Parts: sequence; C-alpha cells; structure tokens
Amino acid sequence: MKKIVLLLLTVISFQGFAQSLNDYKTVLIPAKFSFQKEENQYRINATVKMYLKQKGFDAYLSSDKLPEGFMEYNCNKLYVNAITEGNMFSTRIKFEFKDCKGNVLFTTDLGESREKEYATAYNLATIEAIKTFDKANYKYNGRDFDEEIIQAKLKEMNREVVTETKVVTEKTELFYKVTDKLSGENMILYKTSNPSVFLTTFKNRSGMVVRKDTTWFFEFIDGEKVSAEKIDVNF
Repeated sequence: MKKIVLLLLTVISFQGFAQSLNDYKTVLIPAKFSFQKEENQYRINATVKMYLKQKGFDAYLSSDKLPEGFMEYNCNKLYVNAITEGNMFSTRIKFEFKDCKGNVLFTTDLGESREKEYATAYNLATIEAIKTFDKANYKYNGRDFDEEIIQAKLKEMNREVVTETKVVTEKTELFYKVTDKLSGENMILYKTSNPSVFLTTFKNRSGMVVRKDTTWFFEFIDGEKVSAEKIDVNF
C-alpha cells in the first residue's frame, strides 16, 4: 500500500511540475554562468539557447539585444542556471530551469564527458545534459501573463506615489512645511533639539513626527493610548 501511495505522489508531483513548466514561452539564459571566466565560454550558453529555440521557446542570452520592455516584468519567463560537478577525470554539467522566485521547475540529467580538452568536454557534456530536457515533455499551454504584468505595474506606480507623496515645499529656521502631493494638505513640522523629532498638528491631532531607523512616524494621543501612523516624507 505504501508503495502505491508513493507512486501516486510521484506521478502527481511530476504532473504539477510539468504543468508549471508549460506556463512559459520565454526563457532567459545568462551570457556567463558563475563558473565561466568569459561570456559563452566553450559555447555552453549558445548551445543551450539554440536547443531551447528548437523546442519552441523564445530563448535569449542576457547579452542579446532584448525586446523592448523585456525586463520590466520578470515572472513571465524561465531562467536557466548551470551546475558543474566535474572532477579531474571528467567534465559534468546539468541545467536548472527556475521561475522568478527561484523555484526549480526542472533539472536536466548530468551530462558527462571524459575528453581532456575543456572546450570539447564541455560541449559534449552540455549537449548530453540539455537533450534530457525532453523528459519534461514541454508543451507551451498558452498562458497569458498580461494581467499579471498590468497588476505589477499598478503596484509599482502606487508604491512610487506613496514614497513621494509628502514633499518639503518650504523650509525656515523654525519649521518645515510639508505638502501632500495627492491631497494638497499641508503639515508644519516644528524643529526640536533632536533632528529626528518634530512637533506638529495634523488633522486636528497634536503630536510628534519621529524618525525610527529610516522610517518616519506621526505619533499622537488617541484617547488613552499613543497611536502611530507611518508617513513618507521626502526631506
């Protein structure tokens, strides 16, 4: 019974991982893997790119002229990583296919060569390894990332607005006048002996604007407790 359960779990996990791989049409390959001394050394990178293009991917090296907007969103593409496990007698290499969060969706078998000349050995080992990508049974399922791209851009826009919403519009020896770019509201921050503490009144609440590490907070009395609101001030 245990063997049957393990077999079912293996089948289910393989199907789930294969389906995830099939979500992607685009793949980005580093022009230089961590173990290489120069770009496309031993033609490893170009060989992987050529093979993946034959499999239907839109494959690019990081050194290629990339399409406009290619790097604006990262989670609509696969990323290739190469791992070497060679020794003094052989050259061994395998390739990982990861998503934008670093999750490994597929790993090829190790390719191995006992050729003494490095260029030949790496070339043969690369070809042997990348050919085992066939085991993934890759077939693009047509997944559209457009909605995710739009949401990511909106989130980034909102983050930019928040970080720049309050800007100093006037500065004197006694105070800073801070204006909220979105609402048009003003906040007068009166200087104290501590450059990280200001006195202020905002929305009929008297309190202090205090810097903690790199973040500013508006602290005020709310009933019988002290409340704090994060504010993003661009000094």
